[in-house]
Amino acid sequence: MLGLFPFRPLCLMLFKYATQVCWEKFARYFEVELKEVKLTEDYYVMDPLKAVEMVDENTICVAAILGSTLTGEFEDVKLLNELLTKKNKETGWDTPIHVDAASGGFVAPFLYPDLLWDFRLPLVKSINVSGHKYGLVYPGIGWVVWRNKADLPDDLVFHINYLGSDQPTFTLNFSKGNIFT
Repeated sequence: MLGLFPFRPLCLMLFKYATQVCWEKFARYFEVELKEVKLTEDYYVMDPLKAVEMVDENTICVAAILGSTLTGEFEDVKLLNELLTKKNKETGWDTPIHVDAASGGFVAPFLYPDLLWDFRLPLVKSINVSGHKYGLVYPGIGWVVWRNKADLPDDLVFHINYLGSDQPTFTLNFSKGNIFT
């Protein structure tokens, strides 16, 4: 991945039936290893205990889903943050969390304002949301935000001169609008 994570495979704690193909595309495009917590009969979201057990020294982040495709359930980002904080302290690692809030990021703040899943948790470094999950949106459109500018590797940002000024841009698209669904 542009030399940003040499010998550090990405550790995504997701299960196959709740995730979008975007994670597989990401892993393939950026040449990182994808790890998944498997779905169980009685538990339809990522089990944070199992996820943190899978984290190793090569893990660049753990991804939690806020609004799974399968059930709409929110994964327990607060518990994941607590468990991962403990593991980071024990090992000396600095494994962060990415929240895939493609659907839930637009509703959680209003329906569950006290739910901790966002930048209020210290290990959450980035969050994405998808505008195209909601009606009448033609393009596949979404946004990702980082806690700090330093959390977005500069090698991923392109600088273009537009109308006489520097316009930094970072764009990827892994999805489509729902207007056609």
